[in-house]
Amino acid sequence: MAQSLFEVHTLKGGQWVIDSTYPERDAAIDVAKQLYGEKAFEAIKVIKDTYDSKTGQGKEMVIYDSAKAPKPKAPPPTAKDEASAAKPVAGAPGTGAHKKKPANKDVSVALKAAGWLVVILVGGLGVLFLLTKAGDLFNKGF
Repeated sequence: MAQSLFEVHTLKGGQWVIDSTYPERDAAIDVAKQLYGEKAFEAIKVIKDTYDSKTGQGKEMVIYDSAKAPKPKAPPPTAKDEASAAKPVAGAPGTGAHKKKPANKDVSVALKAAGWLVVILVGGLGVLFLLTKAGDLFNKGF
């Protein structure tokens, strides 16, 4: 009797990892599309893994691959788009312009830095408090 399992594989940093497994095909494909939509991975695949216990043979088949998934079609270019295509694009090679970093990434870094500063400040104050208490106890002992 052949048994099938659907594995969702993710590609990040050039390495494929099994993210999750599902007994139903549709559930696995839905999860794969959701993960690919989050843009956290370079690619997503769903592999149907079939094992035949009588023969002891396994078979794998790719049933969904985000790299081969149909991309949403862009609307045909308008006259306005064609006119703007002739102008140099900011950030393009040779224009001297540089790409800006996404603002949300800058905010994330700033929040992390502020968090660490608070942790360091609280830790330092805690150490000073403990040293003061230890000094008081030491003075009472003698």
